[in-house]
Amino acid sequence: MKFFNSPVILIAIFTVTTACTTKPSKEAREFQTLFDEVIVIHDEVMPQMGKLNTLGQQLKKEADTTTAAYTEAAEGLKKSHKVMMDWMKDFSEKFPYDDAPLKDKTPEEITQKIALLKSEKEEMSELRDLVNQSIEKAERLLEKK
Repeated sequence: MKFFNSPVILIAIFTVTTACTTKPSKEAREFQTLFDEVIVIHDEVMPQMGKLNTLGQQLKKEADTTTAAYTEAAEGLKKSHKVMMDWMKDFSEKFPYDDAPLKDKTPEEITQKIALLKSEKEEMSELRDLVNQSIEKAERLLEKK
């Protein structure tokens, strides 16, 4: 029992306990918020990839027998799909899943990541618009058929 009476042991236990409960820095919280926002937009767009492919196949069939509008719409769908795949690859390289946790980063490192995330959020928002426009155009053409 004298082991726990030692001031060094008590200080060590207190230090470990408080170190485990420290709040994330302002930068870490901002980073996490931005990261979550980017992923929300991604998760909104990702389920539409199947629709892009299906509409693209339908338009390709039409394009084989009809006007250039179908070909243009099919190319728009194909481009949207490629841009999404390229974005996901690029994003996973910039923000690897196994990257060190934010608690291990300095405020300056987190601030750099925040700037990068802001750019990614803007890019993902533009991608969402491109995907939605491509789908709408394809659906309008196929409805006219």
